[in-house]
Amino acid sequence: MKNFLRFTTAILVGMLIICVVSNGNAQDKKITKKDVPAAVLKTFESAYPKAKVNNYATEIEKGETLYELETAEGKIKRDLLYKADGTVVEIEESVAPDKLPDAVKKTLNAEFAKAKIEKSEKTTRGNEVTYELIIVAGNKKVEVVFSPEGKIVKKESVSGKKEKEEEEEKEEK
Repeated sequence: MKNFLRFTTAILVGMLIICVVSNGNAQDKKITKKDVPAAVLKTFESAYPKAKVNNYATEIEKGETLYELETAEGKIKRDLLYKADGTVVEIEESVAPDKLPDAVKKTLNAEFAKAKIEKSEKTTRGNEVTYELIIVAGNKKVEVVFSPEGKIVKKESVSGKKEKEEEEEKEEK
């Protein structure tokens, strides 16, 4: 009887883990260009005529299906998020560390004097602009989000999932 209970418990725990993992990935779904609404493609192509799309995906945000295009244009990488009607929801684009606003650089130097910038992006969502940096300070990797005025909006240690995402992104380059 004990063995049966252990076996049943192990099966239930395994099924629970599978459900949790599959639900976590259910939000982002890779698609092909033909699955992207024409309005999204038109908006993208008119704004970035020289950019190349590397991946297409959908994600659900607040019950609405959004279309994500991962693109590259020279050295600039962009992740663009659109509504089905072609409205831009969010733009994340790589930005060279020397092109960051002076206020961001000043705060960065004051708070993380010896840190190395591993990745820097500018994110525009509506009228809000932020700068997300992945920095290495000593043996710690930290994600820091700044306002254009140099205020730290968010700071957290990068671990597990984020490190995996960083590795995947490096492999794409």
